Amino acid sequence: MCIRDTTIRTLDPDNPVVDSIAIKNGRILAVGESALRLQESALETVDLGTNVIVPGFIEPHTHPDLCAQMYSWVDISGFTYHSAEDVMHALRECVHRFEPGDWIFVFGYDPVLYDDLLGLSLAELDEISPYNPIAVMTQSMHTLYVNSLALDTAGITNESEPPRFGGEYVKNALGELTGKIEEAPAMRPFLRFFDDSLQVRSLNLSRQYERYRSAGITMIGSAGLFFRDSDTADLYRNLASDSNCKIRNAVYLRHMDLANNVLEPFLANGRFGFNGVKLWYDGSPYTGTMLLDSPYLETKLTTSGLAIPSGSTGRSNWDIDDFGALVNELHEAGIQILVHAQGDRATREVLDAFEQTLSRSNRREHRHRIEHCALIEPGEVERAARLGVSISFHMNHVKYYGDRLRDDIIGSDRINQLMLAASAISHGIRISLHADSPMFPANPLDLMQTAVTRESITGIKINESEKIGREEALRAVTSDAAWQLGFDHEVGTIEVGKLADLTKTEEDPIMRLNPTLYKVVQQAQADPKDFADPFQKIMEQQHQWIDKGDGEFINDLIYRSDLDHPL
Repeated sequence: MCIRDTTIRTLDPDNPVVDSIAIKNGRILAVGESALRLQESALETVDLGTNVIVPGFIEPHTHPDLCAQMYSWVDISGFTYHSAEDVMHALRECVHRFEPGDWIFVFGYDPVLYDDLLGLSLAELDEISPYNPIAVMTQSMHTLYVNSLALDTAGITNESEPPRFGGEYVKNALGELTGKIEEAPAMRPFLRFFDDSLQVRSLNLSRQYERYRSAGITMIGSAGLFFRDSDTADLYRNLASDSNCKIRNAVYLRHMDLANNVLEPFLANGRFGFNGVKLWYDGSPYTGTMLLDSPYLETKLTTSGLAIPSGSTGRSNWDIDDFGALVNELHEAGIQILVHAQGDRATREVLDAFEQTLSRSNRREHRHRIEHCALIEPGEVERAARLGVSISFHMNHVKYYGDRLRDDIIGSDRINQLMLAASAISHGIRISLHADSPMFPANPLDLMQTAVTRESITGIKINESEKIGREEALRAVTSDAAWQLGFDHEVGTIEVGKLADLTKTEEDPIMRLNPTLYKVVQQAQADPKDFADPFQKIMEQQHQWIDKGDGEFINDLIYRSDLDHPL
């Protein structure tokens, strides 16, 4: 098969722009002039005109299992409702759709986006849902609000101890539960009541893979997959081998699930498998669990909306010695480590643990990563580079919450430590960008635009000196993301011998980067009327893609290498 296009951006420094690619047996056989010479012998030649082909987009930090679950919940997100009043109306009205006694799960409550939303109290949720256990997840996914029926049904009482590895059943000064639940370990007693049968899981997961596909994504990194059973592993395997799926999935397990790991290594098949371990060192700035050197600001948002205690600097989920010992154990076992770290103190302590391990280890090639990295001091960026620790930036902190972080959560001084992407690149770190779905919709072009402009949704520039170039941004969602996942020898650039994972866009992201201008060609296959999808309006496709079907070119979504037949 030969593909011709006005612009094919290979991201190969030696051959950056070509106008043709030849593909055989799922791999790139030739590029540029050598591909043109094979055109006459090709089974098929496809001319894409003035469109642009780039390496397939990669989302290195996402949660397909949580997306499959939470996008099927009642949606009250700021992406769907445009005022605090509308959000609360939707919350109150949804209760009437359930039979008494049924659990109600709600996603997208966001006091950061809407100033008039305050933290939900136990009494308020008891009044809203007197006959049903209800659990309301915030957009950040680090806080869950529940009512008394939910606490009773889950068996959580005033005497319940905090779970291991982080998490809190928040209590008032009298030691009484407030209905606020912080961090994933404390949420599990409630989330187990969600209907997560294999049939429901299969349907919701297929819909989530379609969302990735509709964003031009050909590969994901599942940063902490929350399952332990072989049936679910089989479900993912079947999806990965489905000719309609086209999404590679490199899985990072929680450390406590390693003993029950039933996954083959990702590199054994290049489609789905175990790739490493994900650890959570601290929490979220929007829950007050991001670990800081100095306290959070005391504002209406932090005190009333987020209920962060006065003088709080957040907290770590770990005893620092236990964390260091685990990092050392995983490193010496040859396992890649991803660490969620948001605050300036958190990123420093995580790098301390990496440095202690690496200073006494003979293993130098590791590709360990810090995830999100909201705040990091300039000197720590240099140390990360020296240690070979890369960073995956959660750039939507800038877009959606940049103003609130600066004015209401961390202040104008610390905002200069927010998402130091340009500094990281200048020190030689290969960075990536991610959306952390389901927190935000997977949309690599949107992440690129924010990294290039540093512009929030209000038009304010946030730490503008840390903006990066367009090609650097494109690499952060293709070649450098592939490197972080340890699969850069197969994908990430368009080079001879690599797998032909490609994405086609109508505009050139290097010359003109504006995701809203990319033409909608085909919607996701799943009908949005059939399920709750809080990001449907945002996720209208901003790309065109290609696919090789049964011998004929179809104007579909993504071309993936293992769905081709030879020249």
